[in-house]
Amino acid sequence: MKHWIFLLCMALLCACARQPSVQAPEDQQAQLDMRWQRYNAMNSPAAPYSLHMSLRFGTEGDTRRVTAIFWGNSSRELRLDVMAGVGAIVAKILEDGQHFLVYSPGENKAYFHQGANKPLLQVGVPIPLNLEHLADLLNGRYAKTFGKEYEKAFLADDGSASYDLSGQPGGRVILDEQGLPVAWQEHPGGKGWHMDIHYTDDAPRLPRRLNLSHSNGKQAVLLVKKRETPSKPFAKEQLTLTIPETAPLLPLAKFKQQ
Repeated sequence: MKHWIFLLCMALLCACARQPSVQAPEDQQAQLDMRWQRYNAMNSPAAPYSLHMSLRFGTEGDTRRVTAIFWGNSSRELRLDVMAGVGAIVAKILEDGQHFLVYSPGENKAYFHQGANKPLLQVGVPIPLNLEHLADLLNGRYAKTFGKEYEKAFLADDGSASYDLSGQPGGRVILDEQGLPVAWQEHPGGKGWHMDIHYTDDAPRLPRRLNLSHSNGKQAVLLVKKRETPSKPFAKEQLTLTIPETAPLLPLAKFKQQ
């Protein structure tokens, strides 16, 4: 008898574990679908751009500040220069698809990486996105940043709508009534990175500030200080990262933050 009671309890526990997530009520689902459609419709065309940014990061009471220039013609061939002080470049970064290259003038060393993970984190830039996703986000291509599909969604009491994403980068995106993403969580349970997105007031409304925090205490604020829209695309040499012949080329895993 004890054996059968034990098996029954195990079966009940397994059934509870397999229980599907509760779907939103029908009236809420219509609102969720409409908001998701607005989000997908915000797809600014790719065009040449140059963004002047500041980035403050660290932990509470121990932060540092750098500035950066981020430019490109599309979301595939991208350049980012990171500076500390007036004109002192500490890192030159190139991303072309899944190829990532960083040159450190202070060390006279270059580092390479190939893959679809988040290489910015490995070079001390506390942004849990690759350059392609960051470019799409800052230029108003939100569906290309977070994805066009979700697994489940629900409305919160404050009127925001949360969508658990499928694919990369995954996590959960929170949309306002206009369909603008106002927050992103790496893990819906609260672990990992959290990002709040603040927008310009003028149209088209584009991100001007990203507030990032990690469950381990790390935090960062990225501020877009100036946007430029060149009249013609950047030339190929403007998007190239030239490495001195004297600089060794090493895997990104060997990069050490300065």
